[in-house]
Amino acid sequence: MEPKRSQFATFSLDKIKPLGWLKNQLDLQAGGLSGYLGEVFPDVGKDSSWLGGLGESWERGPYYLDGVLPLAVITKNTRLYDIANSFVSWSLESQTSDGFFGPNKNLDWWPRMVMLKALMTYSDVDKSGRVEEFILKYFKYQLETLPERPFRRWAKARGFENLIPVYWLYEKTKLSWLLDLSELIKKQTLDWTTFFLEMPFKEKMTNYFDFTNVDWKFMDLEGQNSSSRDMFHRFSFSHVVNVAMALKAPWYYYLIDGEDKNLKAALEGYDSVMRYHGTANYLFTGDEHLAGLNPSQGTELCAVVELMFSLEKQLVNTGLAKFGTLLEKVAFNALPAAIAPDFWSHQYDQQANQILCTGKPHPWINNSPDANIFGLEPNYGCCTVNFHQGWPKFVAHTWLKAEDGVVLAVYAPSKLTYETVDGKEVYITEDTDYPFRDHVKLKFKMAEPAFFTLYLRDLDQKKNVKITLNGALQSCSFDPRGYLCVTRTWVDGDELLLNWTLSPKLRYWQNNMVSVERGSLILAMPLGEKWVKVGGVSPALDYEVYPEKDWNYGLNPDESNFKTEFHDVELQPFNCSKPPMVVTTKAKQVLNWEEELSSPGPVPEEPRPGLTCPISLIPYGAARLRITQFPICK
Repeated sequence: MEPKRSQFATFSLDKIKPLGWLKNQLDLQAGGLSGYLGEVFPDVGKDSSWLGGLGESWERGPYYLDGVLPLAVITKNTRLYDIANSFVSWSLESQTSDGFFGPNKNLDWWPRMVMLKALMTYSDVDKSGRVEEFILKYFKYQLETLPERPFRRWAKARGFENLIPVYWLYEKTKLSWLLDLSELIKKQTLDWTTFFLEMPFKEKMTNYFDFTNVDWKFMDLEGQNSSSRDMFHRFSFSHVVNVAMALKAPWYYYLIDGEDKNLKAALEGYDSVMRYHGTANYLFTGDEHLAGLNPSQGTELCAVVELMFSLEKQLVNTGLAKFGTLLEKVAFNALPAAIAPDFWSHQYDQQANQILCTGKPHPWINNSPDANIFGLEPNYGCCTVNFHQGWPKFVAHTWLKAEDGVVLAVYAPSKLTYETVDGKEVYITEDTDYPFRDHVKLKFKMAEPAFFTLYLRDLDQKKNVKITLNGALQSCSFDPRGYLCVTRTWVDGDELLLNWTLSPKLRYWQNNMVSVERGSLILAMPLGEKWVKVGGVSPALDYEVYPEKDWNYGLNPDESNFKTEFHDVELQPFNCSKPPMVVTTKAKQVLNWEEELSSPGPVPEEPRPGLTCPISLIPYGAARLRITQFPICK
């Protein structure tokens, strides 16, 4: 069966240029851990087996390359590009005559899946075709070898990642045996479609799995007996990073067999998980495994960036604007919240309600006590090497290609170079401080008029938006996938302006709690931040963070009147000392809401209100200590 084509396509990395605050995020990242990680973390430095060293030989080198390569290309940072190129060159040169590649002392299929994604990005830079030849040779090896040496452990849980480069290469070559390989990969990968449709874990995973007394041999015995297989499935299907990655899996299964259940799971999988494990930051909890609806549970930073990548793939594959909306929610809130403003430290776990970042016990399922401090390697080093993909891949998906035009899929300051179907070059500058402001101006520059359709993601269901073209009101058609469309012959100097009328809104949660949102921004009550050095070597220091204000407040929805004040959008807008927006409202102190395990404890069934007082709310990503989900306190 000929696979269904994706609705949209991505531009090569050199076609999209970040501007304004978004550019500054990438520049800060390049000047922080992303740019200098190899100097402070030997696993991706000269010791890495992915550079020919004798050190770490599993996923860390590929993870790091998968983020630092697009960062280097987008920022045009030659030093970073040289770092990335060293990983690429070693991997390409490591290929054996039978097609296998990578460190000889680690034969796991999983890290090679990550490396293939990074090499796909590299093919944007090196158009000689050698990347395609390299991957094609490896896929021939996989087709011959997988029947005798099948996926195990992480590869079995994440085999769908292998399908991404398979279909990428199939679109280039139309070689039918690649479809045979895709079927083999699907057969050896966990059934994520059934997981998302049935959602077997509707509560915190401690109700399904004893994490305190685990014989880890089940990871190696999987498939040999029913007991080990059941444990492997419970562990793998509940691992938060697996779930974040797997949201895109049913779509690739759908390409293979065309079954409606796979399409349904692809479109509804995120909602299925959020129903039982979601919090106000648009993440599902997992510290390390699915942890229910309690906003004091954590979510791993790897899950944040992998969720973003899944949403990006869903946006391209299905064309549905809702995935762009979700992508903005995660990128503008959860991503910056887990990274220090100077990009020299990060968290492993973040909490929607986070009142202390210390090495003391927290309510994690099976992470270490220090999982939410800010540091080089809190809890475990996977996030240390994997968080780098977040912002660069977001930039790469701000604009997308449609058959008849361009798609402004997520709003952020940027510039696009677009070549029309008939070969005309168009430059579109997106002048905006969105999401901290409510307007976007598009400026068009071209040598000669060009006819195409501009797709604008519908932010608010065709409500509260005003579109003007060169000062005159502009009518739009509506694409049912969720876009406002302007089809015309564009000319040099055209200016299109989008103005929204946004205001703070309440969102209700199952556990008698409420949160506040304004457009794509989640608003949180900051608690002040006292950063205390607890380890590390400068500039990659480890910090605990302590509050400077009381945290135990609730909101009365009947009295929640909001006033919004705008401030300058700084170089680093995700900083609690100078937030670009402050929303004030009234709150009541909840006298019987108490701290438990360095976190807000369970919300009392009958909150006992104290005095009413004004509070300030700022963007979630700017508040490293915060209350985001408030008890309803009338």
